Amino acid sequence: MKNIVLLIFLFKSHTIVYSQNERRIDSLLIVLVSNENYITQINTLSNICFEYSDNNRSKLTSYNQKILVLSRKHKYDIGYGLYYLNCSRVHLLNNKTNDALQFSKKAASILIKNNDIGNYLIAISAVAKSYISLDSVQKSKFILNQNLKLALMYKNNNTIVNFYRLLGDNNYYQDSIAKSLFYYKKAIPYLSKEKSISKSYFFQRISDQYTKLCQNEKALYYINLCVENQENNYKFLVEAKKALIINELGRYKEALDLSFKNYKSIQKYKMCNEWQYNLILYNLANAYYKLKKYNAAVPYINKVIDSKNTIPEYKIECFVILSNICLEENNKKEARFFSNKAFSYHDSLYKQFDNYEFYSNMYRLEEDAKNYKRANYYYQKQINFITKRSLQINNETNILLQTDFDVAIKDNNIKTLEEQKTIKTVENKNQKDLLTFICVLLSIALVFIFFYIKTNKTIKNKNKVIEIEKKRTQKSLVEKEILLREIHHRVKNNIQMVISLLKIQALDAQKLTVEDFISVSEARINSMVLVHENLYQSQNLSKVDFKEYMNNLISSIISSYQGFKKIELQLDVHDIYFDIQTAIPIGLIVSELINNAYKHAFVNRSSGTIKISLKENMKKFTLSISDNGIGFENKQEQQNGLGLELVRLLVSQIKGTLLIENSLGTIFTIQFKTIKL
Repeated sequence: MKNIVLLIFLFKSHTIVYSQNERRIDSLLIVLVSNENYITQINTLSNICFEYSDNNRSKLTSYNQKILVLSRKHKYDIGYGLYYLNCSRVHLLNNKTNDALQFSKKAASILIKNNDIGNYLIAISAVAKSYISLDSVQKSKFILNQNLKLALMYKNNNTIVNFYRLLGDNNYYQDSIAKSLFYYKKAIPYLSKEKSISKSYFFQRISDQYTKLCQNEKALYYINLCVENQENNYKFLVEAKKALIINELGRYKEALDLSFKNYKSIQKYKMCNEWQYNLILYNLANAYYKLKKYNAAVPYINKVIDSKNTIPEYKIECFVILSNICLEENNKKEARFFSNKAFSYHDSLYKQFDNYEFYSNMYRLEEDAKNYKRANYYYQKQINFITKRSLQINNETNILLQTDFDVAIKDNNIKTLEEQKTIKTVENKNQKDLLTFICVLLSIALVFIFFYIKTNKTIKNKNKVIEIEKKRTQKSLVEKEILLREIHHRVKNNIQMVISLLKIQALDAQKLTVEDFISVSEARINSMVLVHENLYQSQNLSKVDFKEYMNNLISSIISSYQGFKKIELQLDVHDIYFDIQTAIPIGLIVSELINNAYKHAFVNRSSGTIKISLKENMKKFTLSISDNGIGFENKQEQQNGLGLELVRLLVSQIKGTLLIENSLGTIFTIQFKTIKL
């Protein structure tokens, strides 16, 4: 499902010892045994500690103690710095982040004093990493940016990658997608060409960010790079994430096949933890569900739900799928049961989790049960979810486009500077041959001018395109904001009108049964709902096609009195459009008078005719509702009826006049003015 929370895969499981690490450690142990120089031995021991820093704290501690012994013996300050750096790694593995921060700071202080730039940069990275763990993102950013220039000057690719990765991680945890992608991409040119677990992890992070932007093709590209850099025996750990993305792209059969492959790998290697296993089960269930193979999906859904350590998002998603299946099979009772299950997890276990289909299901179920207040609540949740997600994606995409453009400009400037340096070098080398130098210089200058003009023209064109897109986006955002305000205003007005109608109706409550009270309320509110239905189905959200609205209203009234009497409704309305402030009162008037005619005009009669007519003359409108019924029996009834009092209030609202004739039935004539749109 598109709105599933995308979880971070932890590739470096503590239970897995990668063969690449083992080979490097074996090589380092050979160096350690064969060399008696204490500085070389300490550096080698530090490298061994680094290899164990992710998965074996006991060996990390053991080799670190050897660094301490040698440093004390030879009074080697850099050795103490390396010892404190490894102490920081041990404390991070033990989740003692504050202690890790203090040791990494101490290591950085010692190493910079001894001018060991390489290890200082590693220590300062550990400081930044500790701050991230402590949620002190701003401090982490400050330290990394403060030392980034030094890292670039030091020209160690692993160090540069680590800095950019940590800067990306800072923005990753702050949900700043565009900025995190900027730093991750900056690191790509410095990545080693060799396959490695760290590269796999790095490309997985980039894939995650593109998934959040709903750019699933790019997400798939980077997850494929992630799979390529993973060791063969453990590729299924990241292929599960790949299956999730393929499912989002609608390639359900391919996602199903890959998930089955992952499932077989789990059974073969038995190296994944329970939540990774549940992700693969969820992928199988989701693919079967999308392929409408519900019977095949249900067993895998139940396995995820029954698991003790299932992450709440998966459990909620599985209940939502079960609810969808029940709705597809028209089993509304079971659908409500599973939706309530999803709701209980949504509220008690993971309140920040949002799911479009969850709200959609609850809306459909509550609407079907005629719980309109709850239905409206979930409908608003749907709208808020879509709006919030769209705005976030648009904002991050715009930032990403602007960032990519800025990077392109910067790269072009660097290229220009490099060309200028080349020209100066050529100039210095060819001073002895002036004529050759001039010819070469002129040639280069002409080429440079040509490319400069061409590049400048391209940049200007791109600037124009970006400016046009920017204005278009800003205009779209303004229109959406105006529309949102208008929607809120309309909802507020309609709720106020509903409250007023109910208050008026309450005055006559003693004369009505509960069923009649509800029926009358439903008829009045339905006339308002039909206005909005007509409005939202039209291309112009500011005007109501009154003829179409009348047809829908009459159909609704006829269906509610079906089998009551043979009453013929005749409509004479031309193509006329009203704004919503005029359409709702007119609709309520027509609804009130037609319902009144049905109930009272044809007493002791089996048939009759009701005519509705709307004419326009010189921007003045005449609405006529007439019947050939029994008419009013006396004037007192005409003056004191609650329904007619409501009609008078509505006529007053549109600043119109009401004329009632009691001849061969009853004729209501209303004249009013409005602006034709």
